[in-house]
Amino acid sequence: MKNKQTGNTLIFVLVMLLLITIIGTWAIRGAITSLNITTNAQAQSLLVQNSDAVFFQLEAYTDDALKIAELQLDNGMIGFVNKPENKGKELVYCLRKTESGDKYNLGKASIVYWEGSTIRKNDLGQDGYCKTGKSEDYISDRNAVITRVGVRSSLENRKDWTHMYDGSDSETYGGKDIGTIIVSAISYLPNLSTSEDSKIDACVMNYPSFNVVVNGVTQKSVIDCLADLNVPYSAQEMEYQLRQVN
Repeated sequence: MKNKQTGNTLIFVLVMLLLITIIGTWAIRGAITSLNITTNAQAQSLLVQNSDAVFFQLEAYTDDALKIAELQLDNGMIGFVNKPENKGKELVYCLRKTESGDKYNLGKASIVYWEGSTIRKNDLGQDGYCKTGKSEDYISDRNAVITRVGVRSSLENRKDWTHMYDGSDSETYGGKDIGTIIVSAISYLPNLSTSEDSKIDACVMNYPSFNVVVNGVTQKSVIDCLADLNVPYSAQEMEYQLRQVN
């Protein structure tokens, strides 16, 4: 009788150990899932904030008439992309922590575009492309986020009718052309990906920020390439219309 009770006690203890193991495993999995969710939320928030910073800075330039005038010169960011021969081409800048002042100097830019079925990326050199292995190409000393800025002119011809008097017709007066530039900001976290640095850098260099159809085939954009490599990113795009304001 004593041996039977000892056997029952052993079975009970083993069952309890099994239950504790199962409950512990669930708890660990739940904690890992919660940690992943928290990390993803923090990463996305960080990426969005850095992409937003690009537009905040550009929009701050609207209060600086001299800065806007510089950007609209032939060798300025806006003037360059608005040249007829540069339609469809994208200026690329790396938002570096060491360049707190003149970030949009044309001498620090690269240009990427499709010429037929060939990608052109070296016309202005490669200084505008961010490199994952370069500490100065991150936006802060944390070396976590890299931000790529792309600037291009809109391919659509748009007209401004605000100059017309009430009751006048469009055929008589016509519309004034509006220059429109499109700015894209792509922030990404290379350290949260298992991809090689060289492959991530190739995404930034080998594709524009927008999709292009070449010979009936839609080519990849930067974010398509980053997504294929499972690199966390945030991409935002804004259009700015250039009007003469009195």
